[in-house]
Amino acid sequence: MYKRQVINWINNNRSKIENAVDTLITPQLRSKRDDFISWVTNTENENGLIGKAQNVIDNDEIPVTDISEKLAEGGILPMFGMPTTVKNLYHGINRNIEPLSIDRSQSMAIYEFAPGAQKTKDKAIHQVIGFTSDIINKNGAATNISKPPFSLNRWFVRCRACGFFETYSEEKKDELESQNQFDSCPFCGERATDKYQSPVKLKSPRAYRTDLSSGSDSKDDSELLLSRPPIFAEKVNDPENPDLNQLIYNADLTISDKDVTWRVNTNSDRYFTGKLYKTKNTFPFNPVGFWFNDQWLLNDLAVNSNENGYSILVQPVPTAVDEQIALASNKKTEIFRIAPSNVPLELDLNMFSKEADLPHIKAQSNGVRSAYYSAAFLLQRILADRLDVDPTEIEIADIAMKLLDDGTDRRIAEIILTDELPNGSGFVRYLYNNFQDILMETMNPSDANNYLGKIHSSSHLEKCKDACYDCLKVYRNMNYHSLLDWRLGLSMMRIFSDASYVCGADGNFTPYIELRDWLVFATALRDSFAKSFGLTCLESINGLPIIKFGKNQRNIIMIVHPFWDLRNIREANWLAEIKVEIDEYTTNRNGKVSIIDTFNLHRRPGWCYEKLVNR
Repeated sequence: MYKRQVINWINNNRSKIENAVDTLITPQLRSKRDDFISWVTNTENENGLIGKAQNVIDNDEIPVTDISEKLAEGGILPMFGMPTTVKNLYHGINRNIEPLSIDRSQSMAIYEFAPGAQKTKDKAIHQVIGFTSDIINKNGAATNISKPPFSLNRWFVRCRACGFFETYSEEKKDELESQNQFDSCPFCGERATDKYQSPVKLKSPRAYRTDLSSGSDSKDDSELLLSRPPIFAEKVNDPENPDLNQLIYNADLTISDKDVTWRVNTNSDRYFTGKLYKTKNTFPFNPVGFWFNDQWLLNDLAVNSNENGYSILVQPVPTAVDEQIALASNKKTEIFRIAPSNVPLELDLNMFSKEADLPHIKAQSNGVRSAYYSAAFLLQRILADRLDVDPTEIEIADIAMKLLDDGTDRRIAEIILTDELPNGSGFVRYLYNNFQDILMETMNPSDANNYLGKIHSSSHLEKCKDACYDCLKVYRNMNYHSLLDWRLGLSMMRIFSDASYVCGADGNFTPYIELRDWLVFATALRDSFAKSFGLTCLESINGLPIIKFGKNQRNIIMIVHPFWDLRNIREANWLAEIKVEIDEYTTNRNGKVSIIDTFNLHRRPGWCYEKLVNR
């Protein structure tokens, strides 16, 4: 409405704009003064303030209607003082016809307020039944604002086989579906339904609701699984705002300020099934009650009730149809990506195994997964320690597959770190700009008393066999505790710094702190495993621990590092020589070779015996 007036003011007040920039600009940005002024005063194309603001206003993916909030979400106005992602759970109406509510940020609300969840307030337990637009007092009556219960409506595709995640508008989804583009994963071609998820509706509720009763005094058993959703990073293509890339040693780095992160609650892939209803709620102080329209309720919880003067009458909207949805919270922020540029042929750094892979390859992929996530948490802690901020200010997104660009068609993965704040806080950009220094400090700490120095200390080396609260474990990453391993994380960081690092496949363990005691560790695991399952022939080949068993000791169990590629021995080295000797031994005796990696042997020896030992 006011676009033309704003443009006229900008065109007629350049001196005021210059004064404002001079007043606000910091010394570090003084060299950018003319760029800032040009950006504000450019009213002719999409690269200026007006063009960018119009693009944000037209962006349906920003789920707010108020222009100031939309511009804040889109990065044009500051977020300060605008808690745009706070959502209400309405659990009642008081005698003054004021709605009673509990609020959370949307990223928390999509699981804490998901249908079926139960929240306690003033000793009463309230169960969430669905979604609504905001409830208000209008002319002395409680009603909901005349808006749909969802502010964002998209579709999403996800593939567990490669980490692919992408969202689509209704129109784009229909177009691609008509071309059979969703018959398999758009990235890796996976078709198995337990790994590839074809398009599912993705919605962001405006507000959440209960049956508006006084609540109960005991919790009900709920079949809904309300775990915290992971974070997915979605790439956004914008030719006028390309990603920044750089190669630091063997680390391929990317930084972007236009990509979007998503938290998605799929109810453990059971989703939420419901439709639009209208409800009439009555109260002890108002037996006539109030009607609420366009209420999206979970079908299983859309039931009539009448207790203690509180009642709810549920009526389906005649045109409503059942729909299966996932809940989402999204934000645009700065996103940092890192992957190895080159990987030695001795190593396999693919954490996404295939169904047809041999059992030991599937098992080793778990150790590789551990390395990527451990390196991600290591970078998070290093950055937080250096900038003196809470580690939660830097979020770790779901790790995605990437193809290695070296002609071998090998698969690796990409670590993704994001700023927790919408529109970015500069933390992951600092990591991008200072990665060389941070990487060198990670490999050789200069201060024995800081975070990295303590990880490298001899006392930590002796007492911590995988991860502890001095290195990688914190309360907030509890879901990852069984996966974390500081040695594997440090090995991944060393690969980023050195393209020739083969993680001990050349028999060279001593120079590297993360490998220094690996042979001793592997031998101890081998001995404990053998004792547990009655295996008595314990030997070693060139220092690598093995177990011989079976008739005439014809079979061999080989203890390996999870990074080693034993599927394709391409280089003549220490590991290759050992593998050749083992293959000759078992072939001559009609025996079998079993391969067990130390990551799995340390954590689940019984599983290794059952799944990985060829008998």
